[in-house]
Amino acid sequence: MKSKIIIISILLLLSACSSQEAKISFKKTKFQFEYGETIEISASQLTDSDDKEVLESMKVETDKLPKDKNYIAVGTYKTRVTYKLNGEEKVKFINVTISDTTVPEITLKQEIIEVDQHTESINYNESVEASDLAGVTLTYDDSAVNLEEQGEYSVGIKATDSNGNQSESTIKVIVKEVVKETPQPQDTSGNNSNNAPETTPTSSGPYYVGDIMVVNKKHSLPQSYAPGENATAGNAIRQMIGDMQAQGFDISNSYSGYRSYEYQAQLYQSYVNSHGQATADTFSARAGYSEHQTGLAFDLLHTNGTLVTNANEANWIAQNAHRYGFIVRYQAGKESITGYQAEPWHLRYVGSQAESIYNSGLTLEEYLGVPGGGY
Repeated sequence: MKSKIIIISILLLLSACSSQEAKISFKKTKFQFEYGETIEISASQLTDSDDKEVLESMKVETDKLPKDKNYIAVGTYKTRVTYKLNGEEKVKFINVTISDTTVPEITLKQEIIEVDQHTESINYNESVEASDLAGVTLTYDDSAVNLEEQGEYSVGIKATDSNGNQSESTIKVIVKEVVKETPQPQDTSGNNSNNAPETTPTSSGPYYVGDIMVVNKKHSLPQSYAPGENATAGNAIRQMIGDMQAQGFDISNSYSGYRSYEYQAQLYQSYVNSHGQATADTFSARAGYSEHQTGLAFDLLHTNGTLVTNANEANWIAQNAHRYGFIVRYQAGKESITGYQAEPWHLRYVGSQAESIYNSGLTLEEYLGVPGGGY
C-alpha cells in the first residue's frame, strides 16, 4: 500500500512539473514605436525563458498590422505572438503602439520672394518645400501682404502632416514698385550728359568665357537680367547641404541664393549707410555686379542663421564643394584679385569645370584670365 502511495505522489509531481513547463511567462506585453520605424521585437524582449524551442520558434505577427503608405499606421494594435512549447503551437497577445511625434521639415528654396507691384497672386509652393513620412500639407498666412503697396512683408508658413504634427517657418516677400522707363535723348556730342556713375552697368547681357559666366567688379549684368535661381545649381546646393547635415555639420536648410538687381541695390546701400562706401565695397557688391543676380551663387548659413565661418564647416566646404559643381569664389589672400574679402560661405556653381578650377588653386579670374580687383 505504501508503494502505491509513493507512485501516485510521483505521478502528481510529474503532472505538476509538466503543467509548469507548458506555460511561458512574458516579461513585457506593451511595445511602442515611432511611425516609420522598423518594428523588431525579439524573443529575448518578450520572455526570460531559456527554452531553445520557444526562443527559435517565437514570432510576432506584425506583418498583419494595417499600413499607411509603406509604414504601419498610427494606432495601438493587439498583436499575435506564436511559439512552440513541447511541440505544441502556442498563442499569446501583446500590444503594439505606433505613434507619430515627428514634425514635418520645411525647406526654403529661396529666402526672399520678389514680385512686382499689382501682381495678382503669389505661388509660394515654387519657393517652399515640406517633407514628412506621412502626408504633409502646406498653408500660408499672407494676410499682411499688400500686393498693391511696395514694401517688405513676412509670410507665415505652416506644414501639417496627416497625423496632426505641425512645424512653422516664415519667408520674406518684397513687393517692388513698377517703374516705367522714360527714353532719354541721345547725346551725340561725345559727352555723358546724364553724369551717370562710372560703375553703372551698361552691358546688354552676361559676359562669358567659354560656357562660364563672369560677374565681378569689371563685368556687370544689366538691370533687366533676372533669371531667378538656376534649377541645376539649386538642386546641387541642396544635395550638398543634405550631405553635410548627414555628417553632423551645423548647416541650415536655408541659404542666401538669387537676388534681384533691385534687392542688391537696397542691400548694398544699407551697408554703405552703416560702414561707408569704401568698406562696403570690400564685402558687398554694387547692384549689377553681384554674382547672386546670376542665380548661380549661394551663401551657406549655420542653423542659427549666421554665415558659415567655423573652421570645421568651412574646411569641409573648401575641400568638397567641387564635387557638387561649386567653387569657393572668394579666397583668403586673393582679395586684390577678386576685389572682395575672403568668404568661405560664398559658393559659385560652375558645373563640370569645378574640379579643374579647384585643383588649380586659382581664383575664377586667374583661371579664366579675366581682370578682377576694384571697380
